[in-house]
Amino acid sequence: MQWRTRLTTWTDSYPRMLWLLAFGSFLNSTGLSFIWPLTTVYIHDALGRSMTVAGTVLLLHSGGAMLGQLAGGWLYDRIGARPVMLGGLAASAIFTAVLGLQQSWPVYVVGMVFYGFAASLPIPPVNAMVSRAWPGQGRRAFNFNYVANNLGVAVGTAMGGVLADRSFALAFFGASALFLLFGLFTALFIREEKFTALEAESSPLPQRSVEPDRPVPWVPIVSLFVAYVCLSLVYTQWQLANSVQMPAVGYALSDYSVLWTLNGLLIFAGQPLLSWIVRLVRKPIAQMALGVVLYAAAFGLLLTSTQYSVFVASMVLLTFGEMLLWPIFPATVARLSPPSKRGSLQGFILTGATVGRMIGPLVGGMLNDAFGYATQIAVMASSLVLPLLAILFFARVQPTTASADGD
Repeated sequence: MQWRTRLTTWTDSYPRMLWLLAFGSFLNSTGLSFIWPLTTVYIHDALGRSMTVAGTVLLLHSGGAMLGQLAGGWLYDRIGARPVMLGGLAASAIFTAVLGLQQSWPVYVVGMVFYGFAASLPIPPVNAMVSRAWPGQGRRAFNFNYVANNLGVAVGTAMGGVLADRSFALAFFGASALFLLFGLFTALFIREEKFTALEAESSPLPQRSVEPDRPVPWVPIVSLFVAYVCLSLVYTQWQLANSVQMPAVGYALSDYSVLWTLNGLLIFAGQPLLSWIVRLVRKPIAQMALGVVLYAAAFGLLLTSTQYSVFVASMVLLTFGEMLLWPIFPATVARLSPPSKRGSLQGFILTGATVGRMIGPLVGGMLNDAFGYATQIAVMASSLVLPLLAILFFARVQPTTASADGD
């Protein structure tokens, strides 16, 4: 049974807590992916609102998510992971069930705001625990969790698209069930290790109680935050624009959902190629810059044709761009964070992505309503110069401790 030996060797090469956190992240992202890819088309087609209105609702939803991330990180530093995660997951299950039961426009808007807040509470504690679960392996630990998240995206978008073709309510109920399942898993298996100073000397896990604190290096962290905002703003345009453009040119909703399934599967199956790229392009700054270039290529390709193969190729480029970019941000911030601020700073950097998702749908929706799909895509592709400048600025001001984050 050579394959079994190899599988055991592979699984044993990652810490047990990292596996548990990754499985929890898989459940969470599966539940989230029942809803987020379909939000724009649900508001536009099912509820009969304009793209600008859809963008406004997503802005409010992301505002709730931003507050949830900040609160989740702050609470983690004070009361630990489990209470924050359990509270957020229980509330998420309740709000998504309400959204499935009620199709009233005011209930939907208010429910999306509270759902955004609740669903974001568990994420900073998970990230903070990931940073402690595998000391000295920042990018690899966050990449492992990122892959698990995106396997959830692959499963959730595939199932959510099928359910939404039957009824949008079924997608909301499916998400509610997944949040309940993650809550049960958290209650049974997720434990944040606590050590005394004596025990910590022989422990592989660093502890907040024995690590020396240090000042927060705000300048490099804020430069990463700005880059994250800009990149997330552009990233949302793929979802926002194509969820409406593809049905408009004759594709089914399930055809659009399959592209997000492809996204999740590529993130899993493309890890060997990603590892080769990371070995070839060793510096994290160069990896970030390459990710930005791939984003630009993905958006430029959308302007060439409406053939389905073009949407597929664009998604492939977008996916490899995000594979290079997304794990670096939390991993770098984890390395720069003083122990007492680990959760709060994870919450802060996560809000960078949320602010981008908050502004992006409104700006993109207004561009689409006023000038059309092509202008929306072209403007957003051109704006990628901004995160590139922020990344180059970070390269100049980063502390030397950030240099290993791309390993």
